[in-house]
Amino acid sequence: MTNRLARSVPFWVLVLASLASIGFGLWIVLSKIAAMSSTLADGSATYEQVYVNPVWIGFGGVFVGAGIVGLLLVLTLAALRSALPTPVTEAAVVEETVIVEAAPVTDEAPVFEDADVETSATDAAPPAAAAEAAAQAEAEPESEAPEKR
Repeated sequence: MTNRLARSVPFWVLVLASLASIGFGLWIVLSKIAAMSSTLADGSATYEQVYVNPVWIGFGGVFVGAGIVGLLLVLTLAALRSALPTPVTEAAVVEETVIVEAAPVTDEAPVFEDADVETSATDAAPPAAAAEAAAQAEAEPESEAPEKR
């Protein structure tokens, strides 16, 4: 598995911003020190070079310090990321699908039975009730059946 920190955009922005801050700060500090030391050595220093350049050198030092803090944060993030265990990914489980053919669909509405509901003689009996009535008729003795005259 690749390291996620190496692909992180904010991580690389922090690295680049820290390096740019160090570079900009060093450029300010070194250019102002070079100008100040050359003019002080030959005796042609002006008010700006004597009193303002040290302020610029301090300003550049702040940029260098901020860049160093940024690089220390980058190193800390990298050390913490390497100390954390990498999450273990499980292999994808592929389940077999068994296709069972369904019973054909009929256009008839389903019939629901309710034991508490009585039906009249003109209503059609539900299939289970008709089967139960037929079973009871077969179980009754024929002698009790009314005779036709």
